Amino acid sequence: MALSLVLAGSTFQLMGCAHAEQQPINCALPHVDTRISECTIVRSASEFPSCLSATDIEAHSCILMDADLQFCPDQPSIPITAIFDRDEKTLDCAGGTIDHGWGRSELVGGTATTQETRMPAVRLYDDRSLSGVTVRNCTIRGTNHIGIQATRFYGGELGGDGVLDEGEALPTGHNNITFEDLKIQDTGLGIYLGTFSDTVNINRVHVDNSSRIAIYSEAGSHNVRITNSIISNNNTREAIAIDSTYDSEVSNTVFLNNREGGINLYQNCGELKGIVCPVVRSTPSNNNRIIDNTFVNTGVSGVHVASRQGRNHAAGWCATLDGQAGKFTDTSQDNIVSGNSFTCNEGTAIIVKDGPNTVSNNTVLARDECVPFEISTGGLGSSASSMLDGLVFSGNTIDSTKPPRLRHLSPAVSISD
Repeated sequence: MALSLVLAGSTFQLMGCAHAEQQPINCALPHVDTRISECTIVRSASEFPSCLSATDIEAHSCILMDADLQFCPDQPSIPITAIFDRDEKTLDCAGGTIDHGWGRSELVGGTATTQETRMPAVRLYDDRSLSGVTVRNCTIRGTNHIGIQATRFYGGELGGDGVLDEGEALPTGHNNITFEDLKIQDTGLGIYLGTFSDTVNINRVHVDNSSRIAIYSEAGSHNVRITNSIISNNNTREAIAIDSTYDSEVSNTVFLNNREGGINLYQNCGELKGIVCPVVRSTPSNNNRIIDNTFVNTGVSGVHVASRQGRNHAAGWCATLDGQAGKFTDTSQDNIVSGNSFTCNEGTAIIVKDGPNTVSNNTVLARDECVPFEISTGGLGSSASSMLDGLVFSGNTIDSTKPPRLRHLSPAVSISD
C-alpha cells in the first residue's frame, strides 16, 4: 500500500497531491507523529462540553480528542479532522456530516483548499497504540486523503530492516476500536487499519465511491470484524484488502459495482523497501472467514485468495525477497469462503491460489464472460502445484455459461460441486 512518500531530491504524489522534498526516513530511530503541525486551526474537544455546532467552526479545524465529542442535532456539514492521541475517546456525529469539500463548492467557511482536502476526516496518532477509540453515527465525505486513518508506524521498534527477531512477540497496534453506523463517501481511501491492529469492529458501515481501496487491513492485524456493511462503487483497487491479516471475518456485507474486485486476501511482500520503513510480513492472511456476503458486479473478482501468488517483482521492490528480482510466493491458508452469493457477467467470481482453504456452500450465477471459479498457482506454474494441497471446493451451486478455470491442480485438491 503506497503512502505519502518523499525522498531527498524526489517528490512523490499520492492521490494527486504533491509534497515538498525532505530527507529520507531513518528507520532505526523512533518515529514521532508531527502531522498535527499541518493543521491551520487546532481546537480541543473539551472546548465543546455539550455538543459541537457548525457555528463553532469558521474554517477547517483539527479537533484534538482530549474528551468525548458529540455533534449537536440537525447540523449542516462541519469541516473538521478529529485527531485521537489518547485512549477511550468517542466521536459521535449524531447523524451529522464531516465534509472537506473535495469536489464540492459549498462548505462552511467557504470553498475548501487543497490542504483541507488532503487531510483525513478522522485520524489516530501513528506513533502510539491507542485503545478504546469509537467513531459512530457519522457521514464522512469530500477528502481526497483517507476517511478514517488508523495507521501505526514502528520506527526504531522493529529495527531498520522491519524484521521481527525470531520468537519475538508481535507488537500491539491500535486495539479495541469500533467504527459503526457510518457513511463514508467520495474519499481517496475509506478506512485504513494500520499494522498489528487488534480487535477492530466495523459494523453497519457504507463505503461508497472511494477512489482507491474502501477498507485496508494492514500487516499483522487480527480479530478484525467487518459486518452488516455495504461496499459500493470502489474504483481502482479491490474493495477490501486483507493484507497479512489473520483470524478475521467479513460477513453479511454487500459488495456492489466494485470495478477491481471485492475482497483480496494476500501476504504483501514488503513493497517499497528503501522508500518507507518496511514491515516485513510475518503473518500470512490465514484463518479468515468470508461468510454470508453478497457480491454483485465486482469486476475482476469477487473473492481472490492468495491474490499475489507468483507476482513478478523488480529488483529493490520486495523486502521479503531481500530486494532481489523474482517471483513472490504468496501465503493465504485455512480460510473459509462459505455461504456467499456471487452474480457476475465479467471477471471471475472466486479465485483461489493456495491451500489448504475451504470454499463451500456458495451460490454463483455467472453470465456472459464471467468465469465461476478459478483454482491455479498464479504465476508460479505447474512446479508449484503442491501449494494447492488440501484445497476443498464442496457444496457450491454453480450456474454458469462458462466453465471453471483449473490450472496446475494438485492431486490433493478436492472439487465436489
